[in-house]
Amino acid sequence: MKVAFVIDVFPRISETFIIDQACDLIDRGIDVYIYALNRGNNDKNNISKRYFDYDLENRTSYLNAHNNKFSRILSILPRFLELLFLKPSSVPKLLSSLKYFKLLSWNLRPLLNNRHDIYHCHFGTVGAQFVMIRKVLGIKEKFITTFYGQDASMAIKRYGVGMYRELIKESSKFFVMSEDMRQRLVANGFPYDQIKVHPIGIDVEKYSYTERKIDLGGQVNIVSVGRFVEKKGFEDLIRALAIVKEKGARKFKCYIVGDGPLRERISSLVKSLKVDDVIEFMGFMSIDKILNLFKDMHFFIQPSKTAKDGDME
Repeated sequence: MKVAFVIDVFPRISETFIIDQACDLIDRGIDVYIYALNRGNNDKNNISKRYFDYDLENRTSYLNAHNNKFSRILSILPRFLELLFLKPSSVPKLLSSLKYFKLLSWNLRPLLNNRHDIYHCHFGTVGAQFVMIRKVLGIKEKFITTFYGQDASMAIKRYGVGMYRELIKESSKFFVMSEDMRQRLVANGFPYDQIKVHPIGIDVEKYSYTERKIDLGGQVNIVSVGRFVEKKGFEDLIRALAIVKEKGARKFKCYIVGDGPLRERISSLVKSLKVDDVIEFMGFMSIDKILNLFKDMHFFIQPSKTAKDGDME
């Protein structure tokens, strides 16, 4: 069986779950190929080791990374001409929105030359774009879409559910992370019976049991992992740790793994609350290094919340 993953950016440090899904399918004898709209960071020092072990780089094509715009246009122009001149009924659909014509600047040749048994769009926002690609290239095989978080919250609040109008019609199945996420999509017009709650799985074998002990007067080690964005709640965590430092008697230290757009704001908050002695920023780390770090930790904290722009898990 041939399965195509369609994603936004690949590889991305914060989306190890996509690497794991691809590798686990390969382990089960599935032929997986990845189509990414954009190329991930060239610095792969913190990418999961499985990315390299399974040679995913050679299983990936980038649709918006062609160097020669002229050759990009030539790669799918014949398909546009076919739609425009050989199938008159398609003309109104194409001309009804200029959004289709941005695809002329994309490198869609890999998708044009290959066919798969099923296409799996990771994130609803990617699925909305794949609907256009699918129509232009004449892809008839079914596709499914997985929603992960902001695509079912912030994106709808910012752009309106209209962005998913075609996706609702075309995607055969929708997967979501929780019952709450399913209810949010249903409230926005998604069909209940086509949505399946299917959280990201965890390979418990990777998390070997380690008995945690703290000597009297010993340091309590706390860890938190995530991107530095509002919904991850790091600012709330830092304020809470400031209270613990002020009122508590136990020695502790919190290791924060990650990075992101709010880095300066979060760093400034640490300094202003004078908790830089009990908080250590670890930066981005590969999942392999994170699991090794966990062995020395006593508590994991995930203070997620709903951001002001509606972004949530």
